[in-house]
Amino acid sequence: MIVQTTVPYEILLARQDEAIRRKIHPEIYFDSFALDKCRDEDVRRLGEALSLSDISYTFHAPYMDLAPGGVDSKIRMATRERLEEILHLAALIRPKVVVCHPGYDKWRYGEFQDLWFKGSVEMWAPLVKRAEDLGVTLALENVFEEGPETLEMLLEAINSPHFGFCFDTGHWLVFGKIGWEEWIRRLGNRLVEVHIHDNNGKEDQHLPPGDGKFDFPKFFRFLGNQQHTLIYTLEVHQEEELARSFEMVRKYLKGTEEGGS
Repeated sequence: MIVQTTVPYEILLARQDEAIRRKIHPEIYFDSFALDKCRDEDVRRLGEALSLSDISYTFHAPYMDLAPGGVDSKIRMATRERLEEILHLAALIRPKVVVCHPGYDKWRYGEFQDLWFKGSVEMWAPLVKRAEDLGVTLALENVFEEGPETLEMLLEAINSPHFGFCFDTGHWLVFGKIGWEEWIRRLGNRLVEVHIHDNNGKEDQHLPPGDGKFDFPKFFRFLGNQQHTLIYTLEVHQEEELARSFEMVRKYLKGTEEGGS
């Protein structure tokens, strides 16, 4: 089973040969700076090199300052432009999945959830149609959501096999108020990817799995047979901890296959 790791685009471009030699399967993160500077020909060459080396990859869309369900139409317009840029790059090299942040949090939108939902549907519907045409899946990642309700509403409103869910273990541990089992029960049929990182339950530390409080053995056992169809992506920010993180994930996955913990 392949386990990916998040790699910023500019780092991957600079260390492409090393990544291929080490068989790193990247989730390529494009922030706004990368989008402003990247060239189509470089992205095409990168995609060709990864494919020729049998390296699978996904994308992570930019998210800083963006508001897909923003009430201000001009903010939504800027957000749409950024997300259309990431789909333009997806059209060049066809990643399996493009992970996006839905942009909901109760402190900004609690009183205006209906407006957030309306703006979100208007934002995502044409983007999902574009993803369908490309054969790419857009996956919404839980970030500040305390429960799965808003994501569930949005995924049901835009009912498409190319519009799915990415469960982030670290974000759930800090911000979730409903057990992750309930998240998976309610959104598991739309689950396409899992982001793996750990923390102390108070800060989004992006630690190696097992270094914080998330119960990974129980989580992987709970996923059961479904785990074999999912994409797993490590989001550990300390490069020196990557090797150990990969080994921990393989240990958890092997434990479920053998019926252990």
